[in-house]
Amino acid sequence: MSFFTLRKADLSIRTADELADYFHHAGIKRVSTEQLKGYELTIFSDLAGNAPERYVGNNGDFIVQFGSLIYRKMVGHKALQSALESFDQETFDWADMLGSYTLLIYKSGDFYVVNDGLGTAKLYFDDAEHVISNSFLACCLSTPISHLNTAACYEYVINGALFGTDTLVEGVNSYPANTIIRASTGTIHSIVKPSPIQQSDEVAALSLNEAATLHCQQLRNVFESIAHGYADRLRVSFSGGFDSRLMLAMLLEQDIKPALFVYGSDHDADVLIARHVAKAEGLELVHVNKAATPIPNLDEFEAISRRNLIAFDGWKVEYGLLDHGEDVTDRLSRHDQNAVPLNGSLGEIYRNFHYIPDGRSSTGAVTSTFYSQYDTRAFSAQFSEKDYRQRFSNNMLAALHSEHERLERYQVEELYPLFRGRFWTGRDTQLNQRFGTMFFPYMEPKAIDNTAKVAIKHKDLGYLQGKMIAQTNPRLASYPSDYGFPFDGPRPLAYRAKTWLGTQRPAWLRKQSFKLTNRNPFDKAGVFSEAYLQQVIDPTFPRVGSLFELTSVYSQKQFGLIATLEFLATELDLSVKLKL
Repeated sequence: MSFFTLRKADLSIRTADELADYFHHAGIKRVSTEQLKGYELTIFSDLAGNAPERYVGNNGDFIVQFGSLIYRKMVGHKALQSALESFDQETFDWADMLGSYTLLIYKSGDFYVVNDGLGTAKLYFDDAEHVISNSFLACCLSTPISHLNTAACYEYVINGALFGTDTLVEGVNSYPANTIIRASTGTIHSIVKPSPIQQSDEVAALSLNEAATLHCQQLRNVFESIAHGYADRLRVSFSGGFDSRLMLAMLLEQDIKPALFVYGSDHDADVLIARHVAKAEGLELVHVNKAATPIPNLDEFEAISRRNLIAFDGWKVEYGLLDHGEDVTDRLSRHDQNAVPLNGSLGEIYRNFHYIPDGRSSTGAVTSTFYSQYDTRAFSAQFSEKDYRQRFSNNMLAALHSEHERLERYQVEELYPLFRGRFWTGRDTQLNQRFGTMFFPYMEPKAIDNTAKVAIKHKDLGYLQGKMIAQTNPRLASYPSDYGFPFDGPRPLAYRAKTWLGTQRPAWLRKQSFKLTNRNPFDKAGVFSEAYLQQVIDPTFPRVGSLFELTSVYSQKQFGLIATLEFLATELDLSVKLKL
């Protein structure tokens, strides 16, 4: 995704020229800087150097698109012209829009900033709202900051993402989902709109076939627009699972034969099944084995890491910034020859994502089940488990617009798109847009509609999604999967037993699983060796080390996230504010 900064020019700590110099090292170009009614608007390209789409009306009004957008089945200038002409802050909703985007609209003398309906594309601002940007790093570079947000740092290391409106830095936050920003005569106004996602009570009584028919039609509406807008440019991230198979079925139904790409080693189940399906369907398949990328030379590592820092806007989902450079290279290559990739993230709206039994639950149980991947022995006395859990509960309730920690079962289902999807998957969605146009069909409100109240028995074992594949393309449903059965076939006893046992595990026991699987130190080799670390950070971790007991960090992934925090803090000259 290309990005912008909207700043009160006389209050920014860096000029537009200085920002442009900073981002230039990652291939990002400054597209324009203009002064508009007390604000300075600077627009930057994406990582491939592409400027964002922009449409200017005859009266000087304009609209700029950051990320992917389809408006009333139109793309490009036609979409933007129509969106600008129809925009009205009072009547605006997201019904006619698809994609993961930020729109900057200048109309009748006012600025408006609008994000996608799910809220995956974040808008960052400083405490005084002197700076607004869809880039976390650009916002941090434009305002005085001095401290990391300690609670957010723990949340990131535990989960690989942040949930809520806090960021890793004190003094920089993000607006809630479904907030329209209006900048008028030097003042920022936040306009909160209702979520476009609807959940009907009537779906609870639907049979499996009826539920599959309903959701096929909802999803079909999404794919009709994507196929109409991009046709032969589409590529599908493919695997042996439900989500990519259903995407392929929907595209074939639209007479689109996309190219496929699959990740893994030669003998991974995903790769073997992708090859089988691609051959049977006569589709092009590209196999990508990122693990085969050799470790860079020591003298290359700093440049690779700095490129990662800018490319991933300060921090990356799930994994840290220190790698072999393979992730940036791969994400750029997905867009070769102007290709538009599709990703199946959030496809588990059709399945029992949390593996929680049917019936009422609580925010605490969801936290224990899914957001407690930590061992307190790896943390210093600065960590409060009670505060961590309360923070998660508060953010879940904010996502649900609820005040009750006891949850109905459909609310647990709502947490998957509105909490996990919006913040964990959403961050990765926004980062992917920095490399080029990309779509995530299951993250569209039109797809999410009416998924929370479907009977859990239909979601269990993938019955609903398997039925959707079979209704759309029976042939695709009959091919093998990496679950050990075709999607139109019976679920084997061993699979049913394993799933049942996983679902019935009590929350307190699932909370212990991380400790059980990370009982021994890992070998700090490769990019985590001292020789490589000292190319980008002080390997004694002087900035964030006070938050952790580093000798007790047994998870390689979490160590990489801690190293990312140290890298970010070093880059921005930040420290930790310790509790007494």
